[in-house]
Amino acid sequence: MPQPGDSVKPDAAGRGQIQFPDGTIPRLASNTEISINASHFAKDGHVHDISVTDKLGRTLNSVQKLVGGASFQVVGNTTTASVRGTLFEVLVNSDGTVVIKLFIGGLDVDGKSGHVHLTEGQQVTVDANGNIGTPGPIKPDPNDPFSQEVAAMVQVETQTTPGTEQDFTGGLLHNGQVQQFTYAFAAPSSGGSAFKAALAYPGSLMELRITDPANHVSTRTGPSPIVITLADPPGGIFKLDVIGISGLDPDGEVPFLSIATLEPCATANIEQLGAVRHSWTGPDLASAINVSGLSDVKINIVGDTTGGAIINGGATYNGVGLAGTLLLYAHGGNIGVIPLAASAFGLAIPPQQAGQQIASALGQDPSNISLGFHVERLFTCQNVLMIEGRTA
Repeated sequence: MPQPGDSVKPDAAGRGQIQFPDGTIPRLASNTEISINASHFAKDGHVHDISVTDKLGRTLNSVQKLVGGASFQVVGNTTTASVRGTLFEVLVNSDGTVVIKLFIGGLDVDGKSGHVHLTEGQQVTVDANGNIGTPGPIKPDPNDPFSQEVAAMVQVETQTTPGTEQDFTGGLLHNGQVQQFTYAFAAPSSGGSAFKAALAYPGSLMELRITDPANHVSTRTGPSPIVITLADPPGGIFKLDVIGISGLDPDGEVPFLSIATLEPCATANIEQLGAVRHSWTGPDLASAINVSGLSDVKINIVGDTTGGAIINGGATYNGVGLAGTLLLYAHGGNIGVIPLAASAFGLAIPPQQAGQQIASALGQDPSNISLGFHVERLFTCQNVLMIEGRTA
């Protein structure tokens, strides 16, 4: 999980991103440098505060809805952008000026000269001394890699299940070349599912080709973003080819692919041709846990999160009554567990001590728990824990 003090800096040909357990994601364009100032979670599992400094370059920040007095801030030079559930971009130029674009939601911008509130579709420029300009409509920028990517993300987020989205940024693609990406989808037997992909690119001509697990091929070319939707597809590993057709920059162009699915929020145990989905309601998860010495397990899975899970409940472990709140997140193909609040015999105990108890009970490092398959997505929807991926 990202920690205060961590920094990310892609090179001239690279891209990067940081994902927080609640699903908040700062994405970095090439030659961008950011650092994490703060990342704290409240005892109930929700974000308390996240603060990121954009030292130089361009970030696209996708922020999940915050509750209570929670905050997410991006600091750039003399400017601070504060949000509560939104999608916005921050560009810090080498001369110290800052450009902020708001695509979705609401945004407060604070600088030396005061404060402005941006509404959806607006941008504002702040000079190197912190003086905020007058907000206006977002202006086209041929150097902005995120404008087309936002359009692709919006397409796949429509009529799909939040939390299933995976975004892929390719390497430099040239005319006649192919880049392949894969996505694991365990289809429900009840039907009613869908697979949706959107390809964004700078303005040349590319093709998107999808081969489903039954080897059915769907293909499309056209203006960016290219969108393909498959109704009731078979389960398994989908192959998505991005093909450079014509007009690509001689130095290459970077394709962006966004994928999401429509699936039920319900208890399931599905393994299909390499794709895996294990999902549980709180009572079903409590029944599925089998740890020596653990009994009377009661679990509540909290709400909807797109990048992690908040779980609270209680149990008896070797005769000791325990209760608490845990934060679960996907981590390098495994999952991590962070105790946020814990008690024994009704008395509060340090979360670190609770973490040691979890490690002892599981026989694994709580920050790197193997489930026997490669975890790619972990989220909750309608109070159901969803863990998805592929066989190792």
